[in-house]
Amino acid sequence: MQTDLPMPRVSRNRRLLWVLVGGLAWGTAAPGQQPVAQPRPGVQLASNPLAGIVDIQADDLSYDAVRRVVIARGNVKVTRGTDSVAADYAEVDTATEQVYARGNIVIHYQGNVWEGGEASYNFKTGAGDFGAFEASAPPYYVTAADSRRLSPRLTELTGVTLSTCEPGNSEYSIRASSATLEDNRVLRAKNVRFHLGPVPFFWFPYVKADMDAFSNFEFTPGASSEMGPFLLTAYNHRLNDVFKTHTHFDVRQKRGVAVGEDLAWKAPTGEYAGRLRLYYANDRNPWRDDEQRAEREELIDSNRYWLQLKDRRNLTDRDYLITGLNYLSDPWMLSDFFDDEYQKNVQPENRITLSHRGGRYTAGVGLNLRLNDFYENVNRLPEVFFNVNRQQILETPLYYEGENTLGYLARVFPDGSTQEDYNAFRFDTRHMVFWPTRHFGFLSLIPRAGYRGTYYSKTLESSTVTNVVAVTNEEGLVIGTTNVAETLVRDGEAVWRHLPELGMETSFKAFGDLYRGPTGIEEDEDLRHIAEPYANYTLRLEPNVLPEELWQFDAVDRLDQRDDLLLGMRNYLQTKRLGVPHNLVYADIFTTLLLDPEDDQEALNDIGFKFELRPWSWFAWDFDGAYDTQDSSIRTFTTQAQISQPELYTFGLDYRYKRDSRQAIAGDLTLFPEQRWSARVYARMDLEESNVEEHSYYLVHRTSCLGIGLGLRIRPEQGSEGDDDYTVWFRIWPLALPQFASSIGG
Repeated sequence: MQTDLPMPRVSRNRRLLWVLVGGLAWGTAAPGQQPVAQPRPGVQLASNPLAGIVDIQADDLSYDAVRRVVIARGNVKVTRGTDSVAADYAEVDTATEQVYARGNIVIHYQGNVWEGGEASYNFKTGAGDFGAFEASAPPYYVTAADSRRLSPRLTELTGVTLSTCEPGNSEYSIRASSATLEDNRVLRAKNVRFHLGPVPFFWFPYVKADMDAFSNFEFTPGASSEMGPFLLTAYNHRLNDVFKTHTHFDVRQKRGVAVGEDLAWKAPTGEYAGRLRLYYANDRNPWRDDEQRAEREELIDSNRYWLQLKDRRNLTDRDYLITGLNYLSDPWMLSDFFDDEYQKNVQPENRITLSHRGGRYTAGVGLNLRLNDFYENVNRLPEVFFNVNRQQILETPLYYEGENTLGYLARVFPDGSTQEDYNAFRFDTRHMVFWPTRHFGFLSLIPRAGYRGTYYSKTLESSTVTNVVAVTNEEGLVIGTTNVAETLVRDGEAVWRHLPELGMETSFKAFGDLYRGPTGIEEDEDLRHIAEPYANYTLRLEPNVLPEELWQFDAVDRLDQRDDLLLGMRNYLQTKRLGVPHNLVYADIFTTLLLDPEDDQEALNDIGFKFELRPWSWFAWDFDGAYDTQDSSIRTFTTQAQISQPELYTFGLDYRYKRDSRQAIAGDLTLFPEQRWSARVYARMDLEESNVEEHSYYLVHRTSCLGIGLGLRIRPEQGSEGDDDYTVWFRIWPLALPQFASSIGG
């Protein structure tokens, strides 16, 4: 027969403390002990420093003496240490610390939150049957149709849904028929489906990963005239605070399957960062037509790959090591599969540099090596450098700076080239002494004198040989002879090239206040003009070895005599923006006067110019170029402009011109970049050929928890048989975890 002894009704702010001691029952004592007095609500029953304490709060408390169960109704909260159970109704077994609860349950344990309608939980063992529940560990939400907590470390789940969307609004989710959750993070799931709304689009039979890793899957389906329908997938996984991986599995209908693995690292404090990239494509169609086949056939097959290592690390506060290595299967690997990388660098370099920065100098060693024989390169095997910063010489008014390099250089040409490789040891040393002076309180004069010497282990000797060649007719009969001149080159003796130099720099600044007070431009105050004329005279005598007598590796080998005067004028239109000097306009115009021009040269060289305009925070415009005074025409001109209203649009314009070579314009417009719907349009046009090289469109919709993007890129007349080359792709990602590791490619 059950006996239910009601307890006095108490307010929610009153509490009942239960001291759980082995063998202790309500209101009784173990044999040999004195009875314990009947407690009042909020009064401790007994004391044992090793016992756990369960704190029960509710609107109504009663005790079932037969079952030894405390019954709590209304605004119930049962707490033991940092764990707690909140519900509308609960029964608490004081001996076993077992809690049964129902109605608006919220369970806090080990920093996690579980919600459900009915559950049982044991504070002592950590086991429990939670039934249907909702758990949150931002930015993730987990729901399950049923659950059992087997131990403090292991939970068994049925009908699991994982999403960054709030429960009931799973626009994007990962679902599993059953799973176990270990240590609240490692999920072992069976029959895993990726859903867009209620529609599944990807499936795995079994997955073991950190709970947050499920949101690291990345899918980019699309179609391309070059690739056919494709699906690019990536799994982005953070191993720890330093390392993360990107695993690629890409399928392209016309080209085949590709796999890749990226390992990226970055120190939390920034001492080092890098990436190791391995990518392999089994390319079934490495050329699109006969024209490409004739160009590529000798250098390419179906096995295509890219191995890359990039690393930058600060060994100490003064020492750093930079590594960049690339090994490719063929010259078109990047343009076909990694177009974004190809646009940055058509020919990736292989370089390792170890540098030390002293208080007054910089020293180090660099290695540059061609790894693929289908590229041209200047190998430096290695090149050591020691540079001295400009610094005062003792207590004199003179200053010194120096540059020194020593290396073995090799100019290598692609396999099949008619040009022959050449190499040489070269030691180059440059020393310059400056004497800074100021006159009349404003005029800066800095005369200088220096010497540059360069040692070459080999020079270039050329000779012309005239050969008599027979002339034949269509039948192969000799009908005469002719003389053909041929230039032969060979290695010459070692030399030391002398290049002494004299020069002087001069400049001064003139200031003028144009206006005092608010300017009406944003919150700017005051307006002043700064003019800075400058000049730099250089006299370099003719070297004992001319450039045409040297093997050419870089700009050092092209140095020759000089006698010229650089003239320029810098102008600043300056204001105070938020109390800090700000250049509204920066303009620099300069030219070089040749004081001893050659017969085919004009005294006035090109006029160069550079302008930067920042009148408003939402507007920027830069342009620079050179005007050819001999032909009275622009030689080069480049301009970039940007207008930005972050809530409405961002528009950028880029124009590049190089006479007789290239004239192109590109525009980039993004509408409503931070809104739920945004769009981007990009176009690039070759004005020299009057044709559009590329135009692309990207539409993005942001829901409450998802980003959905649809892109289209068209490159007119760049497909097979002169057709347009198009690519269309689709992307979806959790807004809480924006990241992309896949490249759309060519």
